[in-house]
Order: sequence, then structure tokens, then C-alpha cells
Amino acid sequence: MNQNHKASLLPLLLVSAASLGFEVNLTRYFAIASWSEYGYWIISIVMVGLSISGLVLSLFKNFFIKHSALLLFAMPLALMAAGTLGFYAVTLISFNPLEFQNHQLWQEQLLNVGKYYLVLFPFFFLSGLYIGLNFILYPGFISQLYAFDLIGGAIGSLGLVGLMFFIHPFYLLTALLPLLLLAAFLTPSGVAGFKRVVLILFVFLISEAGAVYLNEADFCQYKAIYPPLHVEGNQVVEKRLSPRGFFWVLDNFTERLDIDLSNNYSLLGVDGPPKTYGLYQDGNRLSALPKKGPVDTSYVKASLDSLPYQLRPGAQTLLIGTRGGFKMAEIFSLGISQVTALEPDPTLYSFVSDPRKYGGAWLSDSRLTLLPDKPLAFITGTSKTFDIIDLSSEFLNQGESNRLAFTQEALQEDFNHLKPGGILSIPSSIQELTVYSLKSLESARHALQSLGIPHPEDHLLLYRSAWNSRVLIFKDSLQPVDFKKIQAFCSDRSFDISYGAGISAHSNEVWNEIPPLSFSESARPLKSAQPQDALRDDCLNLLSENTSFRDHYFFNLAPSTLDRPFVYSVIRFSNLGPLLRQLSLIPRQEIGYLVNLAVLTQSILFALLILFLPWAFHARQKLSAFPTGKFLIYFSSLGLGFLFIEIHLIEKGSLLLGDNTLAFSLVLAGMLLFSGLGSWFSGRYIQSPQRGLAFAMALILPWFLLAFIFIDPLFVQLLPFGALVKCAVLLAFLAPAAFGLGMPFALGLSSLEKTNVAFIPWAWALNGAFSVIATPLANMVAVSWGYSRLLGLGLLLYVVVWLTFPQHSKKGKS
Repeated sequence: MNQNHKASLLPLLLVSAASLGFEVNLTRYFAIASWSEYGYWIISIVMVGLSISGLVLSLFKNFFIKHSALLLFAMPLALMAAGTLGFYAVTLISFNPLEFQNHQLWQEQLLNVGKYYLVLFPFFFLSGLYIGLNFILYPGFISQLYAFDLIGGAIGSLGLVGLMFFIHPFYLLTALLPLLLLAAFLTPSGVAGFKRVVLILFVFLISEAGAVYLNEADFCQYKAIYPPLHVEGNQVVEKRLSPRGFFWVLDNFTERLDIDLSNNYSLLGVDGPPKTYGLYQDGNRLSALPKKGPVDTSYVKASLDSLPYQLRPGAQTLLIGTRGGFKMAEIFSLGISQVTALEPDPTLYSFVSDPRKYGGAWLSDSRLTLLPDKPLAFITGTSKTFDIIDLSSEFLNQGESNRLAFTQEALQEDFNHLKPGGILSIPSSIQELTVYSLKSLESARHALQSLGIPHPEDHLLLYRSAWNSRVLIFKDSLQPVDFKKIQAFCSDRSFDISYGAGISAHSNEVWNEIPPLSFSESARPLKSAQPQDALRDDCLNLLSENTSFRDHYFFNLAPSTLDRPFVYSVIRFSNLGPLLRQLSLIPRQEIGYLVNLAVLTQSILFALLILFLPWAFHARQKLSAFPTGKFLIYFSSLGLGFLFIEIHLIEKGSLLLGDNTLAFSLVLAGMLLFSGLGSWFSGRYIQSPQRGLAFAMALILPWFLLAFIFIDPLFVQLLPFGALVKCAVLLAFLAPAAFGLGMPFALGLSSLEKTNVAFIPWAWALNGAFSVIATPLANMVAVSWGYSRLLGLGLLLYVVVWLTFPQHSKKGKS
């Protein structure tokens, strides 16, 4: 039986590549058809399928070994059909995540989530069955088999990301089916040659046709693109494919510049925001784009974010985000002397910098320098200083890695690059909750405090409309002459000053009322005869000497940092009960935390099933070599620890590269590739696995120490370097750890050959089940305590792995 293991390696690689490629495909589908945070369920669905396959193999090992030749041939064919039918069924499910916030409707959506598990389960169950069956057929060659499994995953994930440049995201499955076709051809079987070829080609062609014609994928009707896409007279100007997203440019009567203007804009002689094109990414509105011809920027004098330019005429400006190019035209009309504008997203930069289609006259203005640089990379690599550093109101939501520009460390760098009298302007939405504005103010206060500014509150101002706010950080303390100009600016435009030096609870008229909000069912906000500004009251409490306010505030106001770069994540776990009772008040940005919690709860219950069902079954068999508690802890810890490290590296890769998609692809592929090489290398230690584990730990444990001390400082120092250098450094940094991480699992499985081969799929199932737990748990740990704590937990888990390596029994295998 063992001599045939080499013939299984290439088919195994192909099945693994198709499986992980389909996982990436589904993640992209959910980002477009729904929202990206619901991609967490895909990871859970995948690991549920893989884990249950291991459970079934463990319980019915003899059946699968007896029919292995036929099953290994049939499973690639079944995978083609399961992939096509599963994806078709997914596109038919009318999932509306917004109904999770409705107490009357959420049960139906929970049922829809169950349907996703049901229709996708067969594909990932069969994938796990194929991989696990190879493990129990060739237990003496697990290190090689596991290596090909991991390397196949790397090829599948990275290859599919590359194909996203050329293939519509709803049809990526068509590129994966040929991998399964090749796997079927390469797998030996008892079926006669001609019949075998006809059967394989028939299943392949039917599956490919189904992937194209049985496809009802579309944008969710609640996404921003859906209404304008279906209005009368809409024109699709352009589409672009990219791993970063599916981009559409629309032209219709609804498309206008999304800018916060005064309610009094007509009194200021402004006609309102101009007509534009609309740029959409994965169905979410990314920006407006200017039409050809001159742009009337008279509206800018009524805009919320024009205040710094009124205070500092003729300013030298750093612009972070260009609002589709309009921001450059706006500030030129306000009289700036020079502007450096950053548009870090490559696709958005290509739109903004193209004068033939969407650019304006400002692109040829000698006062403008337009760069595709990431903000933190630019600011750490330049010696220039500026009168105004202005973050565009759209910038935060134009890319996940853009949140790094709002961290405490980034604000400190910005502050250090202000000229004397300079101003840093930070946007925040208060459309749903004012807490994000309050958190921005707290991040600004922490940044100044960390720089040794004695009275940070004297350098801060928060002013707002009914929908958005701006935090201004002044290089010097806010002067009375500036404050008078600010008061006049806000009074003329019906904007409110919610915080500034000298502001008290009743010192200013309130134009845009914000009543207090309570998540307690019993509490009722106090009514007032006067308009209220609850944000002003919270700001005054936050920046007072009484620290108990921020410690006991309902939401978590801890500032965003490079270690915890979450702008929107403000939920306190201790207040989960009141939040769930008032779920309709929670912004969509916070739902990701609740999704993680739901997946974690389900995952723990599932892991307990995987843990105890085989135990009960094998205990009844009265096997001579029954696994010890060490066996269970060892493989469970590996499932948690590997994912904790991978998720930590993806975040740090995003910091270094300034691109979440590239970081995810590169880290995932690098981890799988080098772990696969580590697994292959571990074959040298089959006869002395403890020596192999010691070698792996000699790589892993020092790497943890280096990561704790150097990863953030090193990556920040490398930010100004080119993309190729940074990609090479990232791969070089993760390579030793990934190589070591690939060894313990293969060594552990190989050791089970000495006890009972039936325990190999159980170990595979345990590892998968705890990997299901790892993803939501890692995200919750990072949101609550930061990525350094997550790395610390990873270190602890690998120490546990070292201490619990399963010793094989001398009683032989049964």
C-alpha cells in the first residue's frame, strides 16, 4: 500500500488547491453580494466540513480503506458537482444581514445562514475526506502528504487571487474545476480507460456549464450600488477587475458629490454639490468622480471640512485622500499655496490621476504633487512640514488598511510634521452613533499626551454638523483669535462646536440637536426645553480630570493604535446584554464583532462534538492504545496556535504593505508554502519525533521573541521602501516561523502510526475543529486587547504543544 503514495501526491496537491481556491472564491462572493465581515462564516463552513470528514474517517476507517481506490477516483468528480451545485444554491439564498438587527426578522436570517452551511458542506466534506483518506492509507509518509496539502493550498489561494485580474468574481469557480479534472485523470482507478475518460470529461463539462449558466449571483439589494444601477437612464461607464475589488463607474441622475454642506448653503450663494460619476467597489460607494469640463467649487465655502483653510489661508497642505479628485479642486479654490495629495489605493489612484477620463485642470497645476503613497509610509519618510494635514471624510471607508492613518502613532507622526501654528484635521461620522467622534477625540488626546504635551485639551477642537464631525489638533494651543473665527464660521453655517478651550455645557447655541442615547430599557433620556448636545457633554466629561468617565462609559473609548487599529470596534463585552436587546441601534460596522461571537459559540459546541464523539466510540471498542489527554490537547493547541500566528502576521503585513488584500494573499501563501516545506523536512525525524519537535521549537520560540520586540519598529522603519523590498522582508520574516510551524502537526500524525491509524483522522478533525474556534476567537482577542496579546497566546499554545507531544505506545497498532 505504501509504495503508491507518490502517485497520490500530485492529485492531493490539486484537490487542496481547488479547495482553498474555492474558499477564497466564496469570501470574494460574500464581499460583493453581501458585506465582507460575513466572510468569517466561510472559514467556519470550510473547517466544519474538514473536521467532520476526519470524524467520519475515524469512526469508519475500515470501510474507507476497503473502497479507497474507487473513492479516491470518484471524489474529484463529486467535488466538481458539489462545487457547482453548492455555489448555485448559495446564489439562490436571499440573505439580508441587516435583518439581524430586527428582533422580529432575525430568525429567518439565521435559518439562511444554516442553509449556507448545508449547501457548501458537501464540497468541503469531500475535500477533507480525500485528504484524510490519503493520510490513513499512507501513515508512514504523512510528512510528504501534508506538505503537498499545504503547498497545494498556497498555489490555489495565490493563483485565484491572480485570476481576479481577469475573471469576473462571480465566475471564478470555472478556473478551479480544471484542477479537479486533472486530479481525476491522475488518480488510478479500476474503471476502464475509455469509459474513464468519457466519465471524467462528462462530469467536468456539465460542471463548467453549470458554473456559468446556473449562476444567479448579484449585488445585495441593500448595497449602495443597487438603486442607481437600476434607475432609468443609468449608464455603466466602466468596469475594472482586481483582487482589491470589483469596480464600477456609473452615470445617472442620482450621482452627486457626497459632501457635508451647511443647511444654510443657499443663503451662502451655493447651488449644492455638483453632478458626478459614481465609483463603486464591491457594491459599496467608494467615491464620486468628476465629469469632464470645469468644476464649480463654490459649494466648498459651505462645507464642514473647509474650516482649517479659513483659519490658515495660503497653507502648505498634506491631503490624505482626494475625494475622487474633488478635494484638490476645492482647496485650490480656497487659496492654498502648495498641496501634496496622497491616494494610496492603486485603483482609485488610477482613476483620480487620469486626465483623459476623470481628471480636472488641477492635475496640471504646478502647486500639486499627487502620489500613490500610503500615509504612514509617506509621513515617516519625509522631512517636509505642513500648515494643514487634512484627512478626507471618505478615506477611512475606502480601504481597510486606511484605518492605520487614524491610529495614535499615525496622529503623533502627523503632529510632528506640522509647522508652528499648523492644524491636523480628522473626520468622523456621527450619523449613527456619536461614540466614533468621541473615540477620535480620545485618540488625539492620547497622541498628544504620549508626545509630552502638558495640556492636550488646550490643543483640541471638535465641531460638527448633524451628520459628521471634525477633530482639529492645533500644533500650538488654540488661541482666542482662532476661536473667534471658528465661532463665526460655525454660526454662519449652523454648525456646532462640541468641544474647544473655554466651551462649557451651556456656552453655545445648539443648531443640530443630539439628545442623549441610552441602551438601558428602563432608563429614559431626560427631556429638556432647550436643544441638547449630548456629544458636547460627553466631550467635556472625557477631557475633564475625572478619569472615571472613560473607564465606565458604555462603549470602549480606548484609542486606535498599531497594535489595536480598530476605529469602529467599540463594543464592551461586559455590555453585550443591553446591546443585544437594543440591536437595532447598533451600526453595521459593529456587527462584525457580534458575527465573531456567534461563530465562536457555534464553533465551541462543534469542537466539543468532535472531541467526545470519537472518544465514546473508540472507548466502546476497548482499543489497546487509547489516546491520552495529551493527544487531545496537542492537536487542539496546534489548531488554535497556527491560526493565531497567521492572523497576527496578516495584520502586520497590512501595516507594512498598506494593502489588506496583498497582505492576506502573501501571508497565506507564504505560511502554507513554508509550512509545507517544514512538513516535508519533518520526515527526517520520523524515527525520533521528539528531536524533530525540539528542532521546530528552536525555530518557533526565538521567532516569537523577535516578533514581540522588533516587528512593529522594523515594519514602521521599512514603510518608505518599495513594494518589492517590503514583500521580500515580510516573506523572510515569516519563513522561519512557518517552516517550524509545519513540523509539529506532521510529527504528531506520524507518531500515531505507532498506536492506531484510526486516530489520525481524529487528530485531523480536532485540528480542524479548533481552527474553526481560532478565527473568531483571534479576532475578538485582537479587538479587545490587541495583536500583541494574540501573539502572546500563540506563544503559550506552542509551549503547550511542546509539553504535550503524544508519546506512542509500545503495544503496537490495532
